[in-house]
Amino acid sequence: MRLAIKLILAGILVGSCGGKDNDTPTPPKEKELGSFNLIFPDNNLICTEGEDNGTDGVNIEFQWSASTNATSYELEITNQETNSTDNRTVNTTSAAIDLPKGTLFSWTVTAVLGEKTLESNSWNFYSEGTSTENFAPFPAEITVSDNNDGTVTISWVGEDLDDDLANYDVYIGITGNMELILESTTDLSTIYSIISGQQYMIEIVSYDSKGNTSSSRTHFIFYES
Repeated sequence: MRLAIKLILAGILVGSCGGKDNDTPTPPKEKELGSFNLIFPDNNLICTEGEDNGTDGVNIEFQWSASTNATSYELEITNQETNSTDNRTVNTTSAAIDLPKGTLFSWTVTAVLGEKTLESNSWNFYSEGTSTENFAPFPAEITVSDNNDGTVTISWVGEDLDDDLANYDVYIGITGNMELILESTTDLSTIYSIISGQQYMIEIVSYDSKGNTSSSRTHFIFYES
């Protein structure tokens, strides 16, 4: 009888000491912002589809595709002639904005999810209503690639509705201490030595044959691998 009791107790102990299922819940996958694209106004063109709202104004509906998981969007419109910006927060993928006619603008959209953000490329356009035949160049598009040898290749592409781009001035350096490294150049790229981990700013000033100008800027930073 004692042996039977001992066997029963041993079975209870074995059962109580055995492994148990892992009931720890799998943490939910952190949400990320999906890529998206600008749609309208078209890049580097005259926008002729706005609604006229007076002698000097036009209402243009900005449109972009949706970014997965975004809760809102920051629309930034820059008047290239005055260098002033108009910032709007919207919860949809479009916004109608009143703008002056015959003016060069740049615009970007930033998708927002909590503290996470994802910015689009920058697009340029002229608002409708302009009758001039003397357009300023669109701001040049700048790209920077790491050559993995302590240098970067800086490339740029400019466009002009008059097709009379003449040359470029290229500035680079640390913010507040920019150096003119190319003046009145017709080149579209250059190689520049950098310090790993240092943030640099590039500014490209585009000139056309009539003396009109536009400028574009970008920042970059690379680290030694």
